[in-house]
Amino acid sequence: MTETRPETALDWMLGGTAVLLDIVDRLPDHQLGLDSSLPGWTRRHVLAHLTGNARALGRLADWAATGDPNPMYPSPEARDEEISSRAGEPADRLRQDLRDTAAGLERRLRALTPQQWRRPVVTAQGRTVAATEIPWLRSREVWVHAVDLAAGVSFADVPAPVLERLVADVIAYRAQRGTDPLFAVEFENGRRWPADHSAPVIAGSMPDLAAWLTGRGPAPDPAAPSLSRWL
Repeated sequence: MTETRPETALDWMLGGTAVLLDIVDRLPDHQLGLDSSLPGWTRRHVLAHLTGNARALGRLADWAATGDPNPMYPSPEARDEEISSRAGEPADRLRQDLRDTAAGLERRLRALTPQQWRRPVVTAQGRTVAATEIPWLRSREVWVHAVDLAAGVSFADVPAPVLERLVADVIAYRAQRGTDPLFAVEFENGRRWPADHSAPVIAGSMPDLAAWLTGRGPAPDPAAPSLSRWL
C-alpha cells in the first residue's frame, strides 16, 4: 500500500481522538478503574499510556523541527513506570492530561514545514522513518486503544481506510520480524494484501482481520496461523 499523506493521517488522528475523548467524557469516574480489554491494564492504564504516547510523539515532532535527536522514551522500563504512576492520578486530571497532550501534539505537527516533515526520526521500536509517519503512528494508537477501552467502540467503528492501513502495517511488521508464518489477507471486496503474495490467504472482513492481526480477536478463517504478540 502507498504511503499515507500526513494531511490524511492528521484527519484520521483527529477523528480517532474525538472518538476517544467522547468515550472518556461519558465514562463515570469509577468506571475508569475497570478492566480494559488489554491483559493487566485498566482503562486508567490505557489513558495513561495514550497521554504518554502523545508526549513521546511530540518529542519526535520536536526532533523533526530542530534536527536534534529526541527519543520517544528514555527506555522501555521508564515508559512502563510512567504509565503505572500516571494511572493512579485523579480522574479529572487523567482526562485533562489526555486532552491537553493530544492538542499539544496536533500543534507541533501542524507547525512542521515541508522540509521538516521529511526529516528522519526513530520510533520506540527502533525504526527510522520520516516525520510524515508521526500522524499515522498516533492515528493507530487512538483508534486501537479506543477499542481497547471496551466501552462500546469496536473495529467495525474504525474508518475503512484506517483499517486497511492498519492491516498492511501489522502484516509488514510481522513479516519483517519473522516470528510468524508468511500469509496474505483477502478483504470482503476481493482485495488482497500483499497483492502478489504466494503464501496462504486468510479471508475475512477488515474489522475482523484487524482485530485478529493486532491480537484483539479470534482468527476469521480456520486456516489462519497462530500469531505472536503484535507490539
